[in-house]
Amino acid sequence: MPRLLLIVLLPVLAVLVLGVAPLLTVTTWSFWTWDPATYWIRPEPSLAGYGAILEAGRWTVLADTLGKGLLAALLCLLLAYPLTYAIHFLSGPRLALLLLAAITIPFFTSSLIRAFSWRLVLGRTGPVNAFLQELGLVARPLDWLLFSDFAVMVGLVASYMPFAAFPLLLSLRRVEPSYLAAAQDLGAGFWRIVRTIILPLTLPGAFAGFLFVLVMVIGSSTEVQMLGGAGASIVSVMVNDVMRVANFPLAFAISTVVLVVLLALVLAGNRAFRLARLFEDPSW
Repeated sequence: MPRLLLIVLLPVLAVLVLGVAPLLTVTTWSFWTWDPATYWIRPEPSLAGYGAILEAGRWTVLADTLGKGLLAALLCLLLAYPLTYAIHFLSGPRLALLLLAAITIPFFTSSLIRAFSWRLVLGRTGPVNAFLQELGLVARPLDWLLFSDFAVMVGLVASYMPFAAFPLLLSLRRVEPSYLAAAQDLGAGFWRIVRTIILPLTLPGAFAGFLFVLVMVIGSSTEVQMLGGAGASIVSVMVNDVMRVANFPLAFAISTVVLVVLLALVLAGNRAFRLARLFEDPSW
């Protein structure tokens, strides 16, 4: 019994020390007072950090970041569904392994290299513009392909789509092929099977993947800085800029607001989609 208790306590303690404690510290410090004389914070209650979020358009960066994250997460799910369906139902073991490797191998390189490669692909002299001109679809290179919201979204989806695919693939394991065969025997078409069997059984995995992508996008900065141009910003870049001038309460307040929004999404998603079902045995 003591050994079993130790096995359980060690990971719980690690989560509390490495995960929960820093978040509680950041949240607590977000309510402290900035002391310009010492360039540090004093333990005096203050809402100045939260008030400063409404200044200088910072709230618009928060809203824009959330919008980018939601759109990127949705696009990643739309791409991940057919991919994971093909891996789980249409591929043999070798082909499934190759497809999984194809979406995993790009992560062996730096995110900076991946983002820079999209600059080459989407640039005025890149292959996309060259291909469009070769087909006669455009007379001159398209400038909006790069240093735009479109380019940022392409970079985000390309970078984080696997984070939507893997939870969805785990969720697809709950869909037994016999379910699909029985539905086909009863006369159900492909889209009805998707709507009545696959989607309901994979909603927990879909929402988990949605959350993973959303969290990764909110914490990213490389794709926005490399593909969005000089004026592009995102929460992580804004926090970086605030930290450079040592306004720690404001940086902690921004982080706390993001944390609260994500926590609310997790709680709402768990209530709606029962994320715990991902860890249940489908045969139970």
